[in-house]
Amino acid sequence: MAQSRRSVRDFTGQPLTPRQIEKLLQAAQAAPSGGNCQPWHFYVIQDKAVKTQAVERSRASKFCLAAPVLFVVCADPARSEARYGQRGRELYALQDTAAAVQNLLLCAQDMGLGACWCGAFDEAALAAALGLPAHLRPVAMVPVGYPTTEQCCQIRRPLSEVVTFIGGAETVLQEPERKPLRFEHMEN
Repeated sequence: MAQSRRSVRDFTGQPLTPRQIEKLLQAAQAAPSGGNCQPWHFYVIQDKAVKTQAVERSRASKFCLAAPVLFVVCADPARSEARYGQRGRELYALQDTAAAVQNLLLCAQDMGLGACWCGAFDEAALAAALGLPAHLRPVAMVPVGYPTTEQCCQIRRPLSEVVTFIGGAETVLQEPERKPLRFEHMEN
């Protein structure tokens, strides 16, 4: 499942059911977190006017508006700080929240939905647009919906470029089979 996940930026607009949204949230909530602090909070935006305000004011990518649901995933750094001090506030809260986002993305893929991790936005403007409490930090926006087309595989760097073995027996790294890119307008 993890290797078939792709960033989806084009959505049909078909709404998600409450059960689908709940399943996505349960997956995000099941993410690992340091000391089980669970320093996250999820905003689920389905209202078009609120989505528009959040995206426009924060200067986020416009494709977020096409998804029927926009998740805004926030960190609550104080939850991690209470147990781990400054490192919890500055690192663990963000790592844990990132794990929750990845769980949400993988669950969406497993459900046949498309999603995209968006981090390019003005945090303060997004917080103001949504009226977030001061203790929450918006970390990611994740638009989720039904993709308009099947997504192509993105070529990843070979494992030999991104892995270093230290100690133990070195494993032979098998590179994945490279499949030709498939475009919708091409004929087979």
